[in-house]
Order: sequence, then structure tokens, then C-alpha cells
Amino acid sequence: MKDFSLPKEVRLRKRAEFLTLSKQGKTVYSQYFLAIVCDRSNQYNRIGITVSKKVGNAVARNRIKRLIREYFRHKKHSIPGARDINIIARKGLTTLSNRQIIEKLDKLFIKIALADKE
Repeated sequence: MKDFSLPKEVRLRKRAEFLTLSKQGKTVYSQYFLAIVCDRSNQYNRIGITVSKKVGNAVARNRIKRLIREYFRHKKHSIPGARDINIIARKGLTTLSNRQIIEKLDKLFIKIALADKE
């Protein structure tokens, strides 16, 4: 059960971490998400989630953040490499169902894996 946790070590938490990631990272675009990815020399992936007020009200933003965290929590072992990933939600995401958001996240993480090979 401990494998499916999301401890502090696998999250981006400080502003400085987000800033260095945005300066050094590679950007991957999708219709509803934007991901900034940067390789690192650690043993695990780390994730940061950004959802601005443009996306929706607090209830909608928190729902999106919960879904992204849950997706990453279950899929973090299947993502190859050790990277810092900041996922930024875009407008229009609140109109999708939970299943549609998961499908969009699947496509985004496939793009992230392909961008790494380039």
C-alpha cells in the first residue's frame, strides 16, 4: 500500500522549484494541459500542479487537482526516467467528465514520454 502514496519527496512544493523548472524545462502541449518537463538526476519523478483561477471556481480547481494527483499516484511507477513535471491546466477542462480528464492525462503522459526520446 505504501507504493501508492504521494509523499513530500515526489511533489514540487517550493516556488524556486517551479521557477527553475519553467526556465530549464521542455514544454509539452495538449488541448487541455500544458506540461513542463525537466530531467533530473534523482531516483524518482516529481510532480507539481498548477490550476489558475481562469479555469474555474475553487470547487472545480480542486477537483482537477485531485484527479491529476490521483492519476500520478497510480501511474508514477510506469513513467520512465526521473523528471520534474509541472502540469498546468487550461480553460475548458471543467466541462469534461472525470473519465475524459483521465484520458486526456493518458495522452499527455504519452507525449511526455515521446518528447523525452527526441
